[in-house]
Amino acid sequence: MGHTARSLKLLQYKRSRTRRLFSKRSYNVSKMKEIGAIAALKEVASSPDEVAAKFASQALTVIGEEVPYKLTQQVPCWTVADVQYWVKKIGFESYCEAFGHHMVDGDLLLLLTEKELEQDLKMTSALLRKRFIRELESLKIAADYGSVDESQLDQFLMSLSPELSVYTYQMLGMGLNRSLLPQLTDEMMKTVCGMTNPIHRLKLRQALQDSKHIDDIEVAILSKQIDVFISYRRSTGNQLASLIKVLLQLRGYKVFIDVDKLYAGKFDSSLLKNIQAAKHFILVLTPNSLDRLFNDHNCEDWIHKELRCAFDYQKNVIPIFDQHFEFPANDQEIPADIRHITRYNGVRWVHDYQEACMDKVERFIKGELNRTPSIGQPQVIANGF
Repeated sequence: MGHTARSLKLLQYKRSRTRRLFSKRSYNVSKMKEIGAIAALKEVASSPDEVAAKFASQALTVIGEEVPYKLTQQVPCWTVADVQYWVKKIGFESYCEAFGHHMVDGDLLLLLTEKELEQDLKMTSALLRKRFIRELESLKIAADYGSVDESQLDQFLMSLSPELSVYTYQMLGMGLNRSLLPQLTDEMMKTVCGMTNPIHRLKLRQALQDSKHIDDIEVAILSKQIDVFISYRRSTGNQLASLIKVLLQLRGYKVFIDVDKLYAGKFDSSLLKNIQAAKHFILVLTPNSLDRLFNDHNCEDWIHKELRCAFDYQKNVIPIFDQHFEFPANDQEIPADIRHITRYNGVRWVHDYQEACMDKVERFIKGELNRTPSIGQPQVIANGF
């Protein structure tokens, strides 16, 4: 619930504009320092959470405070200076010089062992080493391995259990990928993957013991974690999609929305597994959100791929229409494989009546409203009130 509350606060903050909220005229900066608000903003601004860091950095800039050093989530790409900054940030400043002397970069940090901590970096206290390893394991779980993980091994391990993500980088370094996982023996898990915890090995073995294809295993696991998948055009629909996500979470739904990992020009194919796993598919339609679909005969556009997947797997598709959205006058401009979205009933979003809109969305989720009109009947775009 903490993550949901934080997301809601971030949305409210963005909508009311940083300049109004954080202008010097509105707030006494010295008072903000006194209550710890500045320190908290700097902590968030330097965190790997891209969305939270962006808003916190904007707030610090507006009130005239220095924006702190920002670490990327792609830990394998960290420089020695990045590692030293992180070591200082987690409370081990006295060891920064040792990390610099040994030229420990992101690659070496992720492969660091307790023995190397003790012998090479002279961390003689066993309790200090435990503390450091605890922080390092948290970093491994939060890290983005996209630059070295073509088979999306980390996503699969995360779907089994986040704690298994601790082993991702070592497994990748040994040449493992997702397709090889079913061939792993218990001994290989221990010696090759560094999986010394027997419970972790048990979790992985149990997930792999069926003869299912590994992608089917992942979808089955994800289906327990996702009720609703939200698709949107990032350039125009980010705010509305994020708001809907938070409002659904507050009503108890498990929601997937990709905010951070859609890199320009590259479709993250793993998103399709989340669509397959979800029971419901919400399509947020904002002005010009379908423009890239026109003549997209090769299905290269993200929304085209996602919507076609939702139709192929017979998901409960629920369109949510921004007040200013209109379908093209000629529906032939929309590719044939997804053209029937123009016939789907949905919810016209009105910000002043967002709770009523969410009530309507929930009725679609529960099957109380028909998602498609009867034959011969016009499409109905229901207002939320």
